[in-house]
Amino acid sequence: MQQDFLLNVLLLGAFFSISNMTEAQEKTVTDSIKLPTAVVVGYKPSKGNVTAIDRATLDRVQSRTLGETLSYTPGVQNAYFGPNSGTPMIRSLSGNRVKVLTNSLSFHDLSGITPNVNINVDMDNLLGIDVYKGGASVLYGGKAIGGAVNMRDNTIPEFMFPNTWYGRATVEAGTNSGNRQAVDVNGNLGERWAWHIGGMNQQNNDLRIPGNTKAPIAYDPAIDHLTQAMAQVHVDSETIRNLSLYPYLSQFVLDYMSDPRWDLSEADLYTFQDHSVIGGVRIPNPVNDQYVAGQDPSTPLSTTIVKGISDYAPVKKGIMPNSHSESRAVNVGSSYIRRNYRIGLGYRASEGYYGIPGFALATIPKHTHEPVAQAPEYAPINTRALSHSLLFESAYRPTSSMITNVKLNYMFQYADDRELVGIYRVNKFNTNRHTFRTEVEQQVLKFWKGMSGLDFSHLKIDGGGVQRYIPNNQSHEVGAFTLQKLDFNPVVVNLGYRHDWVARRATRDGTYKTSRGMAGGKLSARDFHLNHFTGDLRWSILKIAYLEGAVSHAERAPDVNELYAGNNHFAILVEENGDDRLPKEIARSYELGGGLQYKGLHFNATYYQTTFENYLYLAHTGISRSGGFLVKEWRASDTEINGIEAQLGYKHSWKKGRSWEVSTYCDLVKNRNTADDSMRQWAEGDYMPNLPTSRYGLSAGALLNRFMIFCSFDRYLEQRFLGKNINPEPPMPAYSLLAACISYPLQIVGYTIECYARGNNLLDVEARPQNSFLKYLAPLPGRNISLGIKVVI
Repeated sequence: MQQDFLLNVLLLGAFFSISNMTEAQEKTVTDSIKLPTAVVVGYKPSKGNVTAIDRATLDRVQSRTLGETLSYTPGVQNAYFGPNSGTPMIRSLSGNRVKVLTNSLSFHDLSGITPNVNINVDMDNLLGIDVYKGGASVLYGGKAIGGAVNMRDNTIPEFMFPNTWYGRATVEAGTNSGNRQAVDVNGNLGERWAWHIGGMNQQNNDLRIPGNTKAPIAYDPAIDHLTQAMAQVHVDSETIRNLSLYPYLSQFVLDYMSDPRWDLSEADLYTFQDHSVIGGVRIPNPVNDQYVAGQDPSTPLSTTIVKGISDYAPVKKGIMPNSHSESRAVNVGSSYIRRNYRIGLGYRASEGYYGIPGFALATIPKHTHEPVAQAPEYAPINTRALSHSLLFESAYRPTSSMITNVKLNYMFQYADDRELVGIYRVNKFNTNRHTFRTEVEQQVLKFWKGMSGLDFSHLKIDGGGVQRYIPNNQSHEVGAFTLQKLDFNPVVVNLGYRHDWVARRATRDGTYKTSRGMAGGKLSARDFHLNHFTGDLRWSILKIAYLEGAVSHAERAPDVNELYAGNNHFAILVEENGDDRLPKEIARSYELGGGLQYKGLHFNATYYQTTFENYLYLAHTGISRSGGFLVKEWRASDTEINGIEAQLGYKHSWKKGRSWEVSTYCDLVKNRNTADDSMRQWAEGDYMPNLPTSRYGLSAGALLNRFMIFCSFDRYLEQRFLGKNINPEPPMPAYSLLAACISYPLQIVGYTIECYARGNNLLDVEARPQNSFLKYLAPLPGRNISLGIKVVI
């Protein structure tokens, strides 16, 4: 494929440029290795409450998906959709409620529409990640109603580098993670130009797991028919009715049994009614000669005998089916930099092909009463993703004393994402996205500074495929915002407001056919006006402690899948039905928290509560179609979310190059049904299903001259706040995850060569996250130990 050739040529060229440069820059060991510090919740000027994750921490915890990488942050868990797709779930919210950005611009993230489309990002090209827990909608719009993740990308340099050129190359191989290569090179051309080139390549085959790929409930004879579909099993059963309990035979059924218009069977023949209505006339029903009067009223009407349970497709113990993955990325950029302004251009490309550990039919069998000659064959679900981005960034620092900084960023992105069943393309997204953002920072008075701005996004999605579930559509989003900071030491106040204009449009065409369900209604055009407010106060106490409180009001427009979806969505194994009448979502939140930092000791804790009006969720109907697809539809209802997060740590250094650190955390979240809605109570229960579980963890690390060691232990508890999938949701067993990392740098002929070993799930436990839609199909991967070499030039 032409894209494969281009990516490989650029990646090999980057490696070639490293190996053939003749001037090695001297670099001390202490410059390249440091003990990662604990993540601390703090304030960035004019940007509110944010958790900043630096490059050193990313080197320690970097994983195959963004969700897994951030899952070590209190309040953030991985929305696990198999080992190759995972998005951040912040305080039980993900998808369309957690906005993913790169350098404050909307990133190509279709995971809110279909969770199998991974957020493809070159982790080795990041300077850090900012995680906004709680609403960030004033800064980033309605899709940040539950938080935001801003990846600080290194494609376009922001400053001149200290050396003419420098870089690093990484080669890594794992016992259960495949292999990975990455390169990152930066440098200067003269006194005004800075440049960057980087790339990565990754590949793995099907991953090993400690037991069966499916949860034990999949083979329990008591499994209900909806869980059968989610666990992808066929249950061969026979239902024997107790005919002695029915006093009559239906005369209507006797007359019309052979008429195909009524779709009647012998199961409809037996009744408790003493008459039938035929042609508007009451006709007495004949007596059932098998009826026995006077039986115990608790006698069951029928008995089900399970003869056997089989999988949709064969699975093998110890192997996660269809968990293969391959991906690669290239990023190139350059900047012209002067004392008070800079301007830069960049290009990013990524490609991935990976499996989802589930199976489906490429074509759905039609309903028939005729015997089927051969059972349909289920094939693995795969995803192919390709993305190209053109970037422009600029910044200007005026000499004016009031305006301190002006930024203007733009990105054009083209993407081609495909869902495959076996070799058949069942769905395709062709995406064109334009995003623009400008920020103006001001210093009005010594105690008053802030930021105002404007952002714009235009997204066009054209589809294709034999089982396409969303029509062609377009979205326009425009937002104007301001966030102001008043520093009355020791009290700091932040106030913000934003207004969004959002337009959604769906286009009918002859290639798109909807399902039998609600299917997006009339695909009506929708326009929304959204308002966002935020205010928080922070009181510093004796420069070692603080108390803070925050309130916010945020609104979100329904996305295109919530409005217009209407077909079999293979990736999530449901027939998804949108509703073009859905209202906007409204969230009102408050937080209370505090912290302490004294010498090496740090502590912080937060309590939060969010009340949602018109919370949009994909609801059960209780119906399942041929091929094992549950029928679900988007609905609006009221919900309340509350929870707590806490973290405690201590760091001690006793001489240069020697230090140790220990940290512990816990978090808890509940997503509770507060609606007076009998349908939701019947289908989903008191809590939303698939909630993240409560957990706690302990981590420790040490730096001894050049030797660094780090380990972490995380305990995920059994879920107590269970919802329903029509039937009560079973809790997944509690589990513990142990991870460790060891590294040691060597100095060889002017180069720093870091050798490291990293281990995940070292206890090799069967771990099934409660918040995973695939928890019945796929656990987390089993034990993996990776060995790597990083050359710093």
